[in-house]
Amino acid sequence: MPKVLIKTPCASAVLAYFGVSGTTWNDRTLKNVWANTLRRNGFNVRSRFSHFAGNEKTVGSSRDKITKIADADIRIKAFVVTVFGHVLVLDRNGDTVVDTDPRKIDRRAIFAVQAVM
Repeated sequence: MPKVLIKTPCASAVLAYFGVSGTTWNDRTLKNVWANTLRRNGFNVRSRFSHFAGNEKTVGSSRDKITKIADADIRIKAFVVTVFGHVLVLDRNGDTVVDTDPRKIDRRAIFAVQAVM
């Protein structure tokens, strides 16, 4: 049975943050769904996951690194961060701006970090 990516409430909230309609979500290829949805709507999306060391791969510990990455590239608007079964948006300062499952202390492991420009 193929892996199915569904548009969850967190996905809808993230897309709405960037002003993207949920109707543009297309998971038929099951590949780069986030990046492709944002690209079709005029955004440039680049992975920044390789910038993170082993001890920076939780949402809470990644905030300083996200600020440094954003300072190095003025085009970056925000970061889409993927954790297990969830997605959220961090701004250029590493602050959470969209999270439908907020945590006081965020130790969720990061699976992907994408800079949105």
